[in-house]
Amino acid sequence: MKKIILCSLYLIPVVILIGFVAHFSINVPIDDEWRLAPLFEKIARGNITFNDFWALHSNHRIVFPKIIISLLAFASRWNINYQLCLSIGLAGLTFIATYKLSSMKVTADFGHRGHQEGGPAPSTAPTKKCKNGDNLWHLANILTCILVFSLVQHENWLWGFQSAWFLVNLCFVSAVNVLVSNNNFSPKIRISLAAVFCFIASFSLAQGLLSWLVAIPAVMALEGKRVHKKIGLIVWMLLFVATCAVYSIDYHPTRKTSIISLLNKPLVVIDYLLSLLGSPIVRSPGVSALVGLVIFASFIFFVWHFGRKITEQREALPWLSIGLFSVLSSLFITAGRAEFGAVQAIESSRYTTNSILLLIALVQLGQLFVRGNIAARNRNYKFIYRGLAGLLIGIIIVNSQQAIAQTSSALLYKQGAQNCLQLINYLEPSDFFNNSPESCLRVLSKKTWLVREGAAILDRIGWRKFAKNVEFIANPQKVYGYLDKPPTGEKSFKAAGWAVLPENLQQPKIVLLSVGDKQSFFANAYVNLDSPDIAKILKSQLYNNARWAVDVSGGNLSIAQTEIKAWVYNPVDNQFVQLRGG
Repeated sequence: MKKIILCSLYLIPVVILIGFVAHFSINVPIDDEWRLAPLFEKIARGNITFNDFWALHSNHRIVFPKIIISLLAFASRWNINYQLCLSIGLAGLTFIATYKLSSMKVTADFGHRGHQEGGPAPSTAPTKKCKNGDNLWHLANILTCILVFSLVQHENWLWGFQSAWFLVNLCFVSAVNVLVSNNNFSPKIRISLAAVFCFIASFSLAQGLLSWLVAIPAVMALEGKRVHKKIGLIVWMLLFVATCAVYSIDYHPTRKTSIISLLNKPLVVIDYLLSLLGSPIVRSPGVSALVGLVIFASFIFFVWHFGRKITEQREALPWLSIGLFSVLSSLFITAGRAEFGAVQAIESSRYTTNSILLLIALVQLGQLFVRGNIAARNRNYKFIYRGLAGLLIGIIIVNSQQAIAQTSSALLYKQGAQNCLQLINYLEPSDFFNNSPESCLRVLSKKTWLVREGAAILDRIGWRKFAKNVEFIANPQKVYGYLDKPPTGEKSFKAAGWAVLPENLQQPKIVLLSVGDKQSFFANAYVNLDSPDIAKILKSQLYNNARWAVDVSGGNLSIAQTEIKAWVYNPVDNQFVQLRGG
């Protein structure tokens, strides 16, 4: 019965995440993903070169993510959900690696005491755990599982391009695992395998280069004679230098950061860094930095506590490395992003995938700290640890609810953007679509020209179906909606109304606006406003959010009041149907 309960506790975070991704995922490229479209076309045409994979992407060399995403794209005609599944799979492997790390020396504290008293040297293999230690160990690993699959990373879970973050985490944890694991591999083979993992991390995101440095203590801790350890360390450093040298070939970043200007703003840098570290716990300006300070101070304490006797408590070594990797990666992110202010660190949930590693390290180090104290104090420390663990679980639950609410509010806009992409051949390159925050194209990317170019590529290689030869129905027999408030003819105006698709369960997400007799559109509106009156009249709850409204800047358009028309797209009949009114 206990095994069933434990198994359920481990599976709950995974099941919740899978349900979250299944419900909120939208199969449409977002932002940086559009830059991959030319790469796919070159592959499809057979004129791809290594330089296309080697080229910088926002100051990073993402060679391995490009290769992996390309393979998935060609296997699925670029179904983004394949990449989302990859992210979940990478996170799952990362948890398995952390679980294995935690299993290595779960009772080494007892063994060390026996060794100090003249007993045999502690075994490095997993041993039978006492009941209390077993419960504490499972609590730490269940917390680790919850953090690995936490919904606070919702931006990365729903953005296929971000699988690189999960890949880097997996590679580094795997490298540490190989170096400290108890297997039959010789130190040479373990160094070689760890180097492969660090190499992959280095060419997945720039902060992957830090994995070489943070893994040095694990390299030095390999068994063997001192001279062999020195040789292993020298080889490791040479591999790191060689990787950096290869990385720097033809390295010309488009976005440059002035370290001197950052040093002139130390408070801004510190605020950003601490907010980044505290963002998985709380996402509020000021408070997040305070929490980040507590997290960082706790890690420094554990570094001091375990670092001074690391030869006796080697089981802490991998967690110290993982925590340090998270801190250094956060410093790396801070150097590139601090100029945007701490609010950016809090609002960008994609960075929490890195910060969460530090929390995982603290959870595991805290468990080792509690288990390592003298018996008279163990009960008090265990009580405090369990209390903090319960508090952390409560915070994660609250954060998950907030992530669901935030994602739910953005879902309709992504669905509208998906419809917008399907109809891109009928969208004019107007000021609204290029610059307005209400533009459905800008949900896909702020650089709307990138979306248009990418869509043309996807059309040429046949990966997506875009609406073509759509019939315009100006006087439909059924009522599809109304344009309630015709614009006044000024340069800036507000259009509003309601829209439905009769007898169709899939209701319209956007309304499109045209001028005069043009069969193209210069603006859009989202159909998402409350309309209980419409639902009552039409006698269907499907129409509870059928109203829409949008503020439009006409720019250079010469618009008469009667020239504005509103339309909805009926995908079943491939028709644009005009709303009444106007």
